[in-house]
Formats: sequence, structure tokens, C-alpha cells
Amino acid sequence: MIRAIPRWGWALLALAVFVTLAAQAPLLLRRMEAFRVQRVEVLGTRYLAPHDALAASGIADTSSVFDDPAPWREALMRHPLVASATIERKLPGTLIVTIVEVEPVALVRTPELRAVDGAGRMLPIDPAGAVLDVPIVDAPVRVAEDGVVESDTVAALIDVAARLGRVAPALAARVSEVGAGEGGTVRLLLREPTNAEVLLPAALDGERLEQLRLTIQDLERRQEMRGVRRIDVRFRDQVVVSLNPSASG
Repeated sequence: MIRAIPRWGWALLALAVFVTLAAQAPLLLRRMEAFRVQRVEVLGTRYLAPHDALAASGIADTSSVFDDPAPWREALMRHPLVASATIERKLPGTLIVTIVEVEPVALVRTPELRAVDGAGRMLPIDPAGAVLDVPIVDAPVRVAEDGVVESDTVAALIDVAARLGRVAPALAARVSEVGAGEGGTVRLLLREPTNAEVLLPAALDGERLEQLRLTIQDLERRQEMRGVRRIDVRFRDQVVVSLNPSASG
């Protein structure tokens, strides 16, 4: 005797069919020519050329917008200029790749000028072909096989440049060189006025940077900044400003 399938049985059968189709949908869609990648938009890059980002991702003209984007993102994250990457699809045939780049914080001489990030890693940026508003580290540099500077002194100076850029970007824009001073201090050479220097303690903190910022602000307000020869911020309770003789006389 054939028994009728109860209503709940039909519901379970329909659910099973739906789950099976849903699981197979990405595979079926990837095989459809209409969803082949026709266009890739690369956003957020300044130093990394869009065509280099595309090559690094592994996205090809045979790819589908419904392919798993995880391998593309992982490939991009292996590039030294990529800090993060997201990939979105725009139907029917466009992928949008948004990249956050690793920022250069300084230039080092190897002996040619090379851009580095805050951790002292060499970055594939041609200083001659890019506008880099970062200071030069005035110290001998040795680079390990993994592309990271070996010298602790240079690494400390790079860290100073990185902190300047994060905490006081307007001040960092005034600095042309970062070097080691006497007794483990840090010496900054300013772009304006020419050859003016700033002396900072090795244990640089936000308080000293704020003292320096306020001092420069006050000197500019009094129109004395152009005559500055040295600003010494090594002492916790005072800032010593030295003027050129022609300016003070």
C-alpha cells in the first residue's frame, strides 16, 4: 500500500533541494561566461601601480567574479607595499580591489636612496619617480637578506621619523634629515630655515614633541623662526633656542 507523503515531508524535501542548489550555485555561476572578469578597479594606491597590484593578485581574464577572493587577497598581502586589501564584486563582470598601502617614513642610503617603512623594511618605491615627503636618515645602513636594516642605531632613527609622522605630521614635513647626535641624542635638520637643527633626547616622547611644536609656533608668531640656528629640547623643563648672530644682533 502506497502511503501519501505528509506535508512536513514535502517541506523537508524542498529544503534539501534548496540547500543542494545553494551549495552548487557559486560553482554554476563561475562557469557562466557572463560572469567572467571583464574589468578590475584598483583603488587606494599611490606608490603601487594598478597594473602591478593586478599582477600581484593573480586575477586573470579567465577568472570569474564568483571565484573565492581569499587567494587573491592573500597574494596581495604578500606584497611589501600592501598593508590591507579588500575585494568586492560588481555584477556582472567587475571586481573592485581596495588597497591600503604601507607608508614610507624615511629614506636611507644603501648607498642609493631607498624608502623604508616604520619597521625598517625596504619598500619597492623609486624615489626618483615618486614624491616622497619624508626625511633622509643620516647614518650608514646595512641591509639584511630579508630586506630589513640591520643597524640598531638606524632602526631607532627610523622609529623617530615614524613617530614624528604619526604624532606631529606638520612638524615632520619640516624635517629634511634625521641623524644621531652626541651622547645618543637625535638630531633633526630642518628644511626651513636652511641648516637649522633640532636636538632631541633618545627617549623621545609626546611631551617633548609638543614642546617642540609649541616653540616653533611661538617663534613663527614672533617672526623669529627664520633666524633660528638650533632648538634644543633635550631638557625636560626648558627649551633652548639659539639664533644666528645676524638675527640676534
